Amino acid sequence: MKCHYWVSTAVLAGVLCFTVRPHQGAVNNSATNTNAIPDTCSIPLSNSDAWLKQMQQGDELYSSGKYDEATVEYMGAVEKGGPTAEHNLCLAIRLGNLARAYSTRGQYVRALPISRLSIHIFEVATTDDDPGLATHLNQLGDLYLKLGRFGDAEPLYRRALKILSANSPRRTDLLATKTNYATLCYDTARYAEAESLFNGVLNESQELLGSTHPGVANAMNNLGTVYVAEGRYSEAELLYKRSLKIAQTNPATKAVDLAIALSNLGLLYNKVARFGSAEGALHKALDIQERELGPEHPATALTMINLANACANLGHYQDAENLYVRGMHTTEKAVGPNHPQYALALTNLAGLYALQHRFNEAETLFEKALTTCERTLGQDHPDTAVVLNNLAVVNFWQRRYPEANVGFKRSLAILESTLGTNHPQVAKVKLKYAVLLRAMKRNAEAKQLEASAKEVLATQAEQDASKSVVDVQQLKHNN
Repeated sequence: MKCHYWVSTAVLAGVLCFTVRPHQGAVNNSATNTNAIPDTCSIPLSNSDAWLKQMQQGDELYSSGKYDEATVEYMGAVEKGGPTAEHNLCLAIRLGNLARAYSTRGQYVRALPISRLSIHIFEVATTDDDPGLATHLNQLGDLYLKLGRFGDAEPLYRRALKILSANSPRRTDLLATKTNYATLCYDTARYAEAESLFNGVLNESQELLGSTHPGVANAMNNLGTVYVAEGRYSEAELLYKRSLKIAQTNPATKAVDLAIALSNLGLLYNKVARFGSAEGALHKALDIQERELGPEHPATALTMINLANACANLGHYQDAENLYVRGMHTTEKAVGPNHPQYALALTNLAGLYALQHRFNEAETLFEKALTTCERTLGQDHPDTAVVLNNLAVVNFWQRRYPEANVGFKRSLAILESTLGTNHPQVAKVKLKYAVLLRAMKRNAEAKQLEASAKEVLATQAEQDASKSVVDVQQLKHNN
């Protein structure tokens, strides 16, 4: 979640908060390889030639990228059933690959029943502690995570972690599952837990893969997203730059991972008001994603929304609106309206309308975004607080002070609870709330909030200044 503050002709200047979502990258890049088909079962098939033929036809279609047609053949093989449990496991692995292929295309809803079926076959055909089952549990959890169904994802990740921790022949599988679970913690605003997990993954990946491996770059990038959420911007910048350098210099890096590194660095630049640099990095990321993933992919849509924030910060309002609308429609088509990314698009577009004094349109979108955030993320999530903050701004600009007061008060309580009282974002919201309190003639309360906020911001400025020198030296040392 990121806020960017604006100067407005209204008394309450610079209070609108634009949210963003960073991209997370997988540590185990091989896990995203959708072209790998397991070897044909070597077990004698006796009288099961029809089953074998259907499997082979599915393999040929899958290898040529005809996933829908491959699905028909594999499902036919499921109905026939393999002659042994081992044969069914071969089919389950293929179904898992097929689900991953759909997921890579951003077709999460299409992948979901296929992934569930692969797990069902595994559970029937093998033991509860089979590492292969854990890999498929992680994959289904990842689909739920991408669909914003966090409650469904968590028990799958926990189960997969338990299996892999006790019985995994490949440490990269365990690291990939830890990464996904840490991402879940991040998305649900459990930042301390996410930081601990991402930090552990980074240390383990450096030991296992080497300091310049693309998986290590992704691990740095993931940890950086938590640092940004925690207001530790200089530490995040160090990690993002190291991640980007690896992505740019290691020929094994996938283009989509380079886009992630560029995108998240662009988000940080937006955060620290380097809007031109932000726009440039996000434009590069979007170009890569449109080429590699296509314009209808939800990850591409997310970058559109984030780029729109940079455009709005630069005053390019028409460009921003076009990107917001495109990102919103693409997100709705890919994952549906009941998703945090859709709420993200709504609230940012509403913020743009509010800046243009299109208050009725803004308020309608903010209220819709608030409902979606509360339903998908919960009433006490920082993104929910952002929408409440923005609604309060609109109410203030319309001189509806009692309603604005309720919104600011609730927003501030959520942010203090989730981010802590010493977070810079909390301090900035306090300053804006103080403007409202002065308008309501509650000067003593306003003065108290201002003093508290300025102390936090001054402390952070000193910390950033001291860390920046150390970070540069560390960057030179590590690279």
